[in-house]
Amino acid sequence: MEMAKTWPTEDQAELLDALFGLVSPAGGELEAQWTKECEGRCVAIDSGETPLIAADLVMAKYRR
Repeated sequence: MEMAKTWPTEDQAELLDALFGLVSPAGGELEAQWTKECEGRCVAIDSGETPLIAADLVMAKYRR
């Protein structure tokens, strides 16, 4: 675990994805639901229905 903390973010994400795949194999109803949710969120963002908030503003709010 400590060694993985020193890796680049992309490598950490790959490891996390591989580990998650061991406990929750891809496919099935859960993946279909997440795909639908993600597509809906993209549509809402693209249409302006869901506004985007700059990450620095979000982080500042929760650092208080």
